[in-house]
Amino acid sequence: MANIVRFKFPGLWNSEYPLVVERIIDILEAHEPHNLHFGQSFERLAAFRPLLAKIETQENFDQDSALLSELDQQRDTFFNIIHAVSKAFQRTPISEISNHAHRIMTMIKKHGKDIASANYTAETKRLYDLVADVKAQPDIMESLEALSLTPLFVRMDEVNKEFDRLFMQRSQRQAETEKINIHATRLECDKAITTLWYVIESCCCEYGEQNYLPLISAINNLNTYYKQQLAARSARRKANQNVSNEKSIEPMNDEVSD
Repeated sequence: MANIVRFKFPGLWNSEYPLVVERIIDILEAHEPHNLHFGQSFERLAAFRPLLAKIETQENFDQDSALLSELDQQRDTFFNIIHAVSKAFQRTPISEISNHAHRIMTMIKKHGKDIASANYTAETKRLYDLVADVKAQPDIMESLEALSLTPLFVRMDEVNKEFDRLFMQRSQRQAETEKINIHATRLECDKAITTLWYVIESCCCEYGEQNYLPLISAINNLNTYYKQQLAARSARRKANQNVSNEKSIEPMNDEVSD
């Protein structure tokens, strides 16, 4: 009897899960499930397609959150360096330098030395206000240039604008998207897949294995690939490697799985 290779679906990340299940559905669909007598089980699995799309969307929100955190750290770093350098140069006995540093520090104190510790929304607005104020005063711009801080100031402004754009984009998408319980959805979908494997194997016994070999071969190619990838990830984790920062498993080549 032809057997379907199994692997542990919980090992897949949320970013990987929808793509793998969609590929399974595509393979099954291409082999005419109703003609092979597992149509009802297939339809139960295919019904998860809209939920799989929502899992993918919610996972993209998490990726946006990670990028926002990175951009926030960048703008904090640029601001803190400008603040630290200006503060340090105030102490120099060279008046030409200390005067420039004093001008910059006066501007920073006006908008608050704690900008980098403010919440996302407050920091964004305060940096916009700081940049606008600085640009409106040529002497401050001259002081930034004199202390070689202009590139940091420009990058701080650019990163803050990119942060604001992504934050607004994520907020809009979140407002438009219905959230689901990903854990519960995956458990139910896993059950549908497990049932399907048993149904297909039972059909092999009842209707003749020869009719199912092309389908099972395609499924096993896919399942074997992900089983190996997950086993390799598990081995790296057991070797105390940090796998959380790894890229998602590359989708299997269609030519191999068909």
